Amino acid sequence: MPVADSDAPTSLVPSRPASARSVRSTIRRAEREARRAGKPRVRPLRAIGTVAAVGALIAGVAFPAYAAIQSDTEAVTIHDVAAGEAQSLVVASEVESPELTGSSYAATTPEEIAKAEAERAAAERAKEQAEAAKAAAAAAAKAQSSSASVASAPSVASAAAPVFNGSFGSPLPGGSYYISRSVGGAHQGTDMVSPAGTPIYAVASGSVVTAGYSGAYGNLVTFVGNVNGSSVEVRNAHMSSIAVSPGQTVSAGQIIGYVGTTGRSTANHLHIEVRINGGLVDPVNVLPI
Repeated sequence: MPVADSDAPTSLVPSRPASARSVRSTIRRAEREARRAGKPRVRPLRAIGTVAAVGALIAGVAFPAYAAIQSDTEAVTIHDVAAGEAQSLVVASEVESPELTGSSYAATTPEEIAKAEAERAAAERAKEQAEAAKAAAAAAAKAQSSSASVASAPSVASAAAPVFNGSFGSPLPGGSYYISRSVGGAHQGTDMVSPAGTPIYAVASGSVVTAGYSGAYGNLVTFVGNVNGSSVEVRNAHMSSIAVSPGQTVSAGQIIGYVGTTGRSTANHLHIEVRINGGLVDPVNVLPI
């Protein structure tokens, strides 16, 4: 007969096999416990506290730093920028504003500019017309003087014939003049005072070089010739009119013009200059006057 262990429990009710439902319940319970054991256990209150602590730490560091940076920089507004860029004009109290006149007014609109341009152009045209009229008047006076120089000569029927000395003839009829002055100082000729219109003769034969108005000489006739092998130049000035033309050949005793007071002259007279071989000579010494 076998002997039983005194420490092992002894059951007087025989065991029954487990049912299928209890087996399935046991399996589900084991699976739930297994899933619960594999997931981390989250404690919401502890996580929220941690986040709050970190946020407080960041705020405690960031806000004082931002305040320190902003304390060194002043706030700038649009008005401050405009005031800084603005320009100002300071006018002294003693400065007076000039009166605005038509000449100082500056046009600004297109109409005013066009009007100002038109007025300026009109003023320029008026100035040009005035200058042209002045030039035309001067030309007319000069033309009238030139035409007068070749106008019909005064009657010389009663004029005496010129006097000759063998080399030269007298420039004026005998007894029609008197000598007021001759060569001396700056005066390079002989002045023979005679009535206006008295005929003037060529004192020698030659060719006319000048026949026209010439400044202080007034109406001037200059001719050159050859007398006894010497080159001769004769100038006859202050004529009222001229009877010859440049390039014309004249003979001794031929009328070349008439006594007048043109140019730098105060009375009717003939101013005559004589040069022989380029040298000035006193007409009184070579002419039969």
